[in-house]
Amino acid sequence: MKKIFPDYSENIAEFGVHDPSIIKSADKYYTISTHGFFQFRESRDLVNWVDAGDSCFDSESIRRELKDGIDYCKVDGPKSRRDGSPFWAPDLVKIGRKYCLYYSISSFGSTQSFIGLARSENLLGGYKNAGCIVKSAFGGDITRPNAIDPCVRRDKTGRLWMSFGSFFGGIYIKELNRTSGLAIDEKDNGIHIAGGMMAPVEGSYIIYNEKTGYYYLFISFGGLTESYNVRVARSKNITGPYLDPRGKIMTDRDWDSLGGMVIANYHFAHQKDTYTAPGHNSILQDGEKFFIIHHTRLNRRVDKHYLNVRRMYFNELGWPVVMPNRYAFDRPYMSNKNVNGTYNIIHFRHITSAETFESEKVKISLDKNIFKHNQYVRFTLENKTYFGVISRVYDEGLVDYTIAFGAMAGDGETVFAVRIGD
Repeated sequence: MKKIFPDYSENIAEFGVHDPSIIKSADKYYTISTHGFFQFRESRDLVNWVDAGDSCFDSESIRRELKDGIDYCKVDGPKSRRDGSPFWAPDLVKIGRKYCLYYSISSFGSTQSFIGLARSENLLGGYKNAGCIVKSAFGGDITRPNAIDPCVRRDKTGRLWMSFGSFFGGIYIKELNRTSGLAIDEKDNGIHIAGGMMAPVEGSYIIYNEKTGYYYLFISFGGLTESYNVRVARSKNITGPYLDPRGKIMTDRDWDSLGGMVIANYHFAHQKDTYTAPGHNSILQDGEKFFIIHHTRLNRRVDKHYLNVRRMYFNELGWPVVMPNRYAFDRPYMSNKNVNGTYNIIHFRHITSAETFESEKVKISLDKNIFKHNQYVRFTLENKTYFGVISRVYDEGLVDYTIAFGAMAGDGETVFAVRIGD
């Protein structure tokens, strides 16, 4: 079978995408990411990506339109669209007729940070400064949030909210004006919903699932180059409290035991590549389908990062589970045929480290260690039951389609499983 994905290299469009946020406009999908002037990638199918060839700004307009944040944070702007820069983790949403770019400005390890809003009627450019949303001061105050990593979403009533924050004070959520997208009160930090006291958490992203009735808070734990891992909690209210699968509140100081594991460092024995520090995700809901979009380092190379798109489902217990493979026109696997066989399995435990979770071969048999009902599976490993969803996926190691599942246990630990043979 022909390869669906090209080998990872610096020549593919997915290269250099860091902290991706996604938006759909008409019949195309766009990611916007850190570095340079906030560059775009675009796709018609979430599988084949191209460089959009445009950015929100150029070298002149970025210094003009983002001058307030540049001056406040005492940083320099990038010289080209692909340069590393102090402009981080944008989020792009549409409010009325305007595309609203929420951007953060800071420098590594600093809390003198700034989240601002720029707006345009054109998705790919022409953004004009609209104002400051929130800023934080130098000094590393662990009782207050660092003003980086915005995620802007509406609640089920139409009110507009922004989650933000990182190390130091943790993750907060504050209300915005629902029509202008600006802060109701620039000085108000809002409500503390996760992390704090120097816990290494950042990159929050919130979605609402109408079918489960929950808001889901995704957060990247650990260090961005070696130990990033994504975890999830949920709440009936957008402002929290957010609880993990064991019922622990996400502001608990025992931070590394919190959250349902979504994805971390891993390597399947039948695949060439090692996925390192996957994180800083966004989520796309496209009709009834959900996708997780994140960056990943590759083969323990901290200087190489790439865009990944994966299908995400919700298991029987209403928790999100992610597929082990990049999205390639996946679909739920409803049949009970060909489920028995040999699988490579990754077991993600609650740990934040540079350790890579390696796969092990496991023989799986229906009604022995797996129960399957339509797309849902219950999988037993080491006397623990994982609740998941099984899907037809394309596997890069097998260079063919196979079946795979992601599943989460009641304690929030997760397994990835890929069928590799009979």
